[in-house]
Amino acid sequence: MIIYDIEIKKAIQSNKEPRIPNIEYCDGWHDHKNMGISVIGVYDYIKDKYRIFQEDNFLTFADLISQSETIVTFNGIGFDKKLLQANNLNYPDEKDYDLLAEIWEAAGLSRHFQYPSHIGYGLGDICSINFGTDKSGSGGNAPVQWQQKRFGTVIDYCLNDIKLTKQLLDHIIKTGTIINPINEKKIRVKRPI
Repeated sequence: MIIYDIEIKKAIQSNKEPRIPNIEYCDGWHDHKNMGISVIGVYDYIKDKYRIFQEDNFLTFADLISQSETIVTFNGIGFDKKLLQANNLNYPDEKDYDLLAEIWEAAGLSRHFQYPSHIGYGLGDICSINFGTDKSGSGGNAPVQWQQKRFGTVIDYCLNDIKLTKQLLDHIIKTGTIINPINEKKIRVKRPI
């Protein structure tokens, strides 16, 4: 079993902010083909090891996902997997365990994002209410930082998201429950194993 998270190269313009000079943008969150992949962070349960993949070792990542029985993400079905597919890195749907989709379903919501009912279930929101931990930044800032050659900052952010996802997954494996960040009630979440 592995957990992975992806950061992108091209920025996505917010409706509230002007474009930043000298920064490349893609055409929005749906433009998976043109986003580019800056870094893929992984936690490998078999080797008990955090790993980083970039263009020079994407084929090693492809080998890792082909060998893994369960591939865990947080919003992977809605984003990360689509980005991989757009970059010719793919794996069968039956390997997917998307923590966000499982949490939405446990909360009585659809497994696919719908506004506004699905707002408030971010990784930071869930980890904050359950463990007192939080994200180290924002995924929206990562492509800008990458283009500004702040590679260490982006890699650190990606690895922190992997660490939080692992914390959440380990808790679900152990207890089968989390506290819903919306109403602070305990909900039962399907385990991956």
